Amino acid sequence: MKIKVGPGIWLLIGALVCLVIFVLGLFVIVFPQKTKASDIDKQITETEQSIGLEGNRLSQLKQYEKDPDQFNRQIDALKEKIPETVELADIIQLLDHAAEESGLDFFSFKPSTPVSSSGIYVVTSEVSLQGRYFNLIEFLNQIERLPRTIKVVSLEIAPSDDSLPYLEIVLTLRAYFTTDLGIEKLAGSGS
Repeated sequence: MKIKVGPGIWLLIGALVCLVIFVLGLFVIVFPQKTKASDIDKQITETEQSIGLEGNRLSQLKQYEKDPDQFNRQIDALKEKIPETVELADIIQLLDHAAEESGLDFFSFKPSTPVSSSGIYVVTSEVSLQGRYFNLIEFLNQIERLPRTIKVVSLEIAPSDDSLPYLEIVLTLRAYFTTDLGIEKLAGSGS
């Protein structure tokens, strides 16, 4: 007994075979090539970024070639921003001047013992001030413009007196320096 297969079944079988070949083609040829193309696009982007960075370095080197003393000036500027010793009196004087320029009253300065952090020494200090809000904003701007690197790490504000619009301001500051010279004196004065 022979089963007679109609033309519709052959057409359906042919369509299924074509669909299987198409799906296999997608997984075997198209998707791997698409992945390769996206990998090549990533490499092109990375290479273009690398070329841009190297172009910037080249222009910097050409600029340094024109002015070789530029490195020395940059090192001197860094030495001024981060001096060798703690120079606590200098820090107090800078903060007092910044407070005076901004209209705040400078009340106290309490340094802690300096600590080493990644090859740089840090002295954390607490500064108490009194004044108005906008004077505080100006003081923070003054700190940013100081010739020495001093960073504000915390700020506490409380009302000073009910009858006056003044604020009690307590700042925690960090100043940086490069050697441990003079730390013994500071540590000895704390006890």
